[in-house]
Amino acid sequence: MGICKLVDELNRLRKSSSESIDGIGSFDDFKKYMHVSRKAEEDLIEILRKVALSGKKTLVLLCGSAGDGKSHLLSYLKNDLHLLENYTVYNDATESSAPSKTAIETLYEALVDFSDENIENPGNNFILAINLGVLSNFIESEYGASFRKLYQHVVSSNILTNKINEGGYIENSPFQHVSFSDYHMYSLTKDGIHPVYLEAILSRIFNKEEKNPFFTVYKNECQICPLSEKCPVKHNFEFLTKNENREFIANSLVEVIVKDKEILTTREILNYVYDIVVAPSFNYKKMAQASTNTVSFLKEYVRDITPTLMYEYTDMSVLMNQLKKYDPLLERSEEADEAAIFYYVSSDVRKEITDTFGKESYGEILCKNTAIAKINDDKTLKAQIFSALVRINAMRNRMSVGAAYSSFLRNLYYYNIGKTRKLGELYNLVEAAITQWCGSTPDGNICFDEIHEGITLYEKIDFEPYLEDLPNQNASEELQRFLPFVTVKYENKKTGEIVVLDIDYSLYEMIYRLEKGYIQTADDRNNHADFISFIEKILKTGSSEKELTVITDDNKKAVIEKTKFGYKFKVVK
Repeated sequence: MGICKLVDELNRLRKSSSESIDGIGSFDDFKKYMHVSRKAEEDLIEILRKVALSGKKTLVLLCGSAGDGKSHLLSYLKNDLHLLENYTVYNDATESSAPSKTAIETLYEALVDFSDENIENPGNNFILAINLGVLSNFIESEYGASFRKLYQHVVSSNILTNKINEGGYIENSPFQHVSFSDYHMYSLTKDGIHPVYLEAILSRIFNKEEKNPFFTVYKNECQICPLSEKCPVKHNFEFLTKNENREFIANSLVEVIVKDKEILTTREILNYVYDIVVAPSFNYKKMAQASTNTVSFLKEYVRDITPTLMYEYTDMSVLMNQLKKYDPLLERSEEADEAAIFYYVSSDVRKEITDTFGKESYGEILCKNTAIAKINDDKTLKAQIFSALVRINAMRNRMSVGAAYSSFLRNLYYYNIGKTRKLGELYNLVEAAITQWCGSTPDGNICFDEIHEGITLYEKIDFEPYLEDLPNQNASEELQRFLPFVTVKYENKKTGEIVVLDIDYSLYEMIYRLEKGYIQTADDRNNHADFISFIEKILKTGSSEKELTVITDDNKKAVIEKTKFGYKFKVVK
């Protein structure tokens, strides 16, 4: 940009910046500062050290998705820790080394020392950074026929599945691996999530310390800028130096991961940070000109502050579109409606403005008497300010994340630690949801057939939870590796079949609402075919073969019972 030094520095966070593309040739001071240690790194270092002690030729797979930090980690291990000196490093398995060859052909040639034919021969250690999709394509391709031992390692280690992969060094194996997909950007506890990695990234950017290059530019350059007192970028930076504001953002990012199953990478997170600090329309000259017209400037300023940038802009990135769904303005309650009415009918909103913005950097602009007077007089500006007020107060007072979300995270934790005695709540929810979905009689019989004109059939179901193969018992109070869904299983005593349902957050939320009396819609039936299939299998475990209840449209009730002498029909009412 050339005019705003802080924007220039923040630009290093963007996907389009050369800083975001990691090679392994160097690990400069900026990358060293931005480096945040992760459990995947610790596990990989442990594997590399054991490989060195084994003295055996080894292929180490570093798997994951584009942008998740594989190249950055390799660069760190090579240039900062010097752990890859005895390795051939293959950093990008998506690229071909020659125009006439595909990426798979090139990969075949690179890995030839680890083919079935050559695996026992001496040679160099090899570390391969590879996306999971490319790995799957390679082992399933015609070239994969020469790598059946590698194929077996991938399958037996569950690298390409959603099962928990215990990982670690495998004794006497020529293949070792670490997959970023086995790790999360947050840890899981009985009290909810702990976004350690995300908070660490945000701290790297906004910490008030001399070694922080962003803070150094802010401290040295912003103070001498003619627009310093009116600059939304400077104020956004100051806003995010507060821990509570960063914590809100970190928790919001986890919410998208959990609720929408969004796979976020470090590259996307850094790009997002730029987008919520620097408005796409920010222009130094434009801001200087706008500052001469108070109302125009205030409208532009409020559009450019972080609480607005987080939720007002569309199609800047997939992540921002997802986060828009969780805009605090969309949360409806009687209390929120009353606050909105009071605000809009008030002729003077000075108190609301000073109470909220007075504690933030934005108060330098918005709490001035001239600004408040303009806000009181201009309906559009007043509405803009209200939106910002609601969002900032939500960030400041994040007391609850929603009952369904809290319940899901709690059950997710207990499921992943294999705590059988703590799973009663989960199974009770599922059973109540099935009953609500199908419909039931007052005595608890469940509807299994309503296709016959004039009558509805009900049966008794004795739910039999199957708890034999839960995840291994784990006494850890904070989980780093875990499945992002829960699984419930029931046994059909008649056939011995185990009926299984995997529950992600979307399905859990509907189940939670059904337990509270919610009536499913056509969209629910379209979106949750897996739940319908599960219910159909559960209904087959019921008593209909021996006894069923018939209820007519005019509410007459009868019971049909199968005995050794035929069917017994009894009218109940």
